[in-house]
Amino acid sequence: MRLRHWLIIGALAVVAFFAAVLTGLDDFDLAEFESREIAFQSDGHTLRGTLLRPTGVADPPIAVIVHGDGPQDRFSDGGYLPLFHVLLDAGIGVFTWDKPGIGESEGNWLDQSMPDRSAEAITALQIIRDRDDVSSSRVGFLGFSQAGWVIPAATHEVTPAFAVLIGPAVNWQEQGSYFTRKRLEAEGATADEIDATIAANTERDARIFAKDYVPGAEDLRGMTPDRFAFVARNHQADATDDIAAMTGPVLAVWGADDLNVDAQTDAARYRTLLPDPNMQSSLVIPDATHGLLRARFFNYQLADQWPAYSQALFLVAGRRAFAPDALDDIAKWIHVQVK
Repeated sequence: MRLRHWLIIGALAVVAFFAAVLTGLDDFDLAEFESREIAFQSDGHTLRGTLLRPTGVADPPIAVIVHGDGPQDRFSDGGYLPLFHVLLDAGIGVFTWDKPGIGESEGNWLDQSMPDRSAEAITALQIIRDRDDVSSSRVGFLGFSQAGWVIPAATHEVTPAFAVLIGPAVNWQEQGSYFTRKRLEAEGATADEIDATIAANTERDARIFAKDYVPGAEDLRGMTPDRFAFVARNHQADATDDIAAMTGPVLAVWGADDLNVDAQTDAARYRTLLPDPNMQSSLVIPDATHGLLRARFFNYQLADQWPAYSQALFLVAGRRAFAPDALDDIAKWIHVQVK
């Protein structure tokens, strides 16, 4: 009887394991949802994306996705899919597009300034608002990281039904210093070494990003010329004034273990700057990363730093890779704003 007992437990464990695997993988499959390809014009280029709508919902809210940094396609190489699945399961649609020069979109995202990105986001929001099958009063923004310089400025031109910012930065140069500090800490540098490096970087950046300065090969710091020009164009970005003038409901969310953005400092700034505390709020999620993933398993500064086991775990976990309740709470907050 004892052997039979353990065989039953083992069989149940195997079944539970494979059920969990299949559940996680299901979060990467959006085939069950209505999908439409949409193209729009921005800065003389045709950008292409996908509008996803939840099943059986006649008039869903629509989240217009604003990417973070980097060459992002509409699904961020699959990284967005569990988040999108949670939103769609909660009755919230998604519009997302390939950045300029990525996927099926024309142009070059490295040619953009933050105001250019804000203009692009405004155009995308208006394209979705103007559709006959969408209620214009139920369309808002959801953006990541670099969207912290894009969405606040965009709300000066249009008032979205909601604006969700995940891991938004406020000051470009301060964010860069924080990123460097966390990288050097992980490498074992001392506090004095870190302070000296950041001071040297600040002095160097003031020199090489000065107007009319012609960079030499040693100034590129491993960047391509396009990437260097992008940083030079945007390195003085600061969202302080834009945050203070934001319109519409705002939810800004950070992971407490963020290695890219100083979550506690920037959350405090948002609390001070947001003009209407009754409609707008900022939260710091415990044990969460820059992208609100579980910090214990996924806390890396860059996606290419993920080891193979973290990549495999993300695929198996799906939505469970994210900090508990973080995505569900965002979905609930969106519904409250559009009622």
